[in-house]
Amino acid sequence: MVKSGDRELVIWISFLIIMVIMMVVIGGVTRVTGSGLSMVEWRPLVGWLPPLDDQEWKRVFNLYKRSPEFISLNSWMNLSAFKEIFWWEYIHRLWGRMIGLVFFVPLVFFLVCRKIPKKLTPKILLITILGCMQAFIGWWMVKSGLSGEPSVSQYRLATHLGMAFIILGVLVWTLMDIVVGVGTSTANTIVLHAKLVCGLILITILAGALVAGLDAGLIYNMFPLMGGKIVPEDYLAMKVVWRNIFENPAAVQFNHRLLGITTTLAIGWLLFRCLKLNITAPTKSAVYSLAALVVLQFGLGVLALTNNVPHNLAVAHQLVGVCLFINSLVLIRLLRVPGSLINAVQY
Repeated sequence: MVKSGDRELVIWISFLIIMVIMMVVIGGVTRVTGSGLSMVEWRPLVGWLPPLDDQEWKRVFNLYKRSPEFISLNSWMNLSAFKEIFWWEYIHRLWGRMIGLVFFVPLVFFLVCRKIPKKLTPKILLITILGCMQAFIGWWMVKSGLSGEPSVSQYRLATHLGMAFIILGVLVWTLMDIVVGVGTSTANTIVLHAKLVCGLILITILAGALVAGLDAGLIYNMFPLMGGKIVPEDYLAMKVVWRNIFENPAAVQFNHRLLGITTTLAIGWLLFRCLKLNITAPTKSAVYSLAALVVLQFGLGVLALTNNVPHNLAVAHQLVGVCLFINSLVLIRLLRVPGSLINAVQY
């Protein structure tokens, strides 16, 4: 039960969680629509407003015309077509600024009124630091596509997405601190299994970012085999072995598939183990929802791949990945609550 004095904190953090989830979705749409490099300048203080007249539209379009993406890929674009990709990137950046406002303005109020418990102070400070870092990482990512190759670095894309998930994870953990209470450390193997599942989900998502960064989903559009084989022939096409893991589209797609299968099996085994125990109703619901989400996520991944990654399926795949990650964190916290495992047997 949430204390009356903590309700404002719960509402605040809940809004931030929803906004970060929407930010990840907007970022996914920006990526699949090829809009991420349409804004070639970063104006953190004066970039709130979009172009408001024809002169300003022509100015930003002329800047884009000098970019590698326009020169190599989009030289056919006129101003009208440019506006279509510009708006998604603008919304993406504007939403990031809105998250900053929703975070900092209430934070000042809570600090002045001394409504933030001391136990939450380290996490609030961490969220502040990570949020500031994310703004710079976003521009660092965009810059990689403004010189040389007309695409952002898959490494920087994965870093940007990974930071978003870290911020989201800290927010969810902070909310659970308020709602459930500060968790206690435990070496119970069920909890360790749930932590492993959470880690696998995050690693699989980051592997998906590499797939997106290399457009690796546009090759081998079949399942379960790749070119008639379990492991594609060109898995080790690059002479430097480690580069295949991060830079070879065939290897990157295969690794993402393998991680997805491993994560699904790990969640299935966790479901089996939890059902062997007399767990509380909320914990059981969290386990069931995690299992349902991973089945949905796996199906969306296969559908997206075999249909040449249409935008709607790609964004849905990313959204369900977010839900999986949050669900796994909630499950960990519920398993840590005293009494959640009424007969905690080791398996």
